[in-house]
Amino acid sequence: MTSPKVPVASRCTRAVALNGTDGHVTLADDVLAGAGAYTLATWVRLDGTPATWARIFDIGTGVTANMFLTPAADSGKLRFAITAGGGGAEQRVEADPLPTGRWVHVAVAYGSGTAVLYTDGREVGRNTAVTVEPAHFGNHIRAGYLGRSQYPDPYLKAAFDDFRVYGRTLTANEVATLARS
Repeated sequence: MTSPKVPVASRCTRAVALNGTDGHVTLADDVLAGAGAYTLATWVRLDGTPATWARIFDIGTGVTANMFLTPAADSGKLRFAITAGGGGAEQRVEADPLPTGRWVHVAVAYGSGTAVLYTDGREVGRNTAVTVEPAHFGNHIRAGYLGRSQYPDPYLKAAFDDFRVYGRTLTANEVATLARS
């Protein structure tokens, strides 16, 4: 983890609070490297209105090959995107913006060409034509963050708890169970 961070009481166990200036969490090297199916899930509490393009998570090898979840895309919506050809080649799933000031469970599940976005255990968006997978990022995924982008985007002012990475596609019922726990 990269400072500054402050443990705070949370919904699940202990959370990390990010200041929106330079605080972020660095994920393990090669997280999701070679993955053809995955699920990412976390509890997040947005502290104030997020800046456009701030990241809940961002994983990849730079600005050409990455996947991210932003609470505020240029459309003003929650967006999951994945690309192996830069920003112009993104494959996306969008949904209504997340609420601020309260804990929300968010998850992205991918497998067999379908990416599904969930908030609080409910499906809020789906794309059945996703052809890019982390396996297309190359042999070494060198960047993975919570609260920080690989682009020169703003940092996220938020708290995170119980960030999970699965090497498989969780079912809707499994995601709903995570959101209730």
